Amino acid sequence: MKIMKALEKIATAVAFAEAGDWDSALDIMHTEKTSKKILIAYEGEPDNRRLIEYAIGIADRVKCDMLFSYVATRKKAENLSQSYIDAVNKSFNDAFEREVEALKMHDLKQSVQHVVVSNDFYDAVNSICREVKKIEFVILGCSERNAARLRLNIPYFFFK
Repeated sequence: MKIMKALEKIATAVAFAEAGDWDSALDIMHTEKTSKKILIAYEGEPDNRRLIEYAIGIADRVKCDMLFSYVATRKKAENLSQSYIDAVNKSFNDAFEREVEALKMHDLKQSVQHVVVSNDFYDAVNSICREVKKIEFVILGCSERNAARLRLNIPYFFFK
């Protein structure tokens, strides 16, 4: 499949170049659409600064982008509204900015995304790992530690 993706990328770049759009052709050839990522899936509070600090340190050392995923379990999902999602995202973003400031890492090169999903914790983690490409490993911040329910073919560990 990687060969087919590479050929598609080359063919697209050639089409832009033949049309005279050299800048787009070069952009297509020189940008990798997906980069390596660390998935940090957690339940609990979105402003958990210890988890954020830990993830930033690891991402900086291994040069991976960060994908934080707040998993609202079924009980919380009943109240999952746009205002709740916005509040969770704001709380996370504020905590992340405070942590970057505290760590004095203003030149952080890794990108950060935060998503809110609703599902059983382990089902949500498995779904994200199947759908998101290039996840290097997973950090799990959950109260229940049930490794048997994880069906991952990538490394993972639990954060306390």
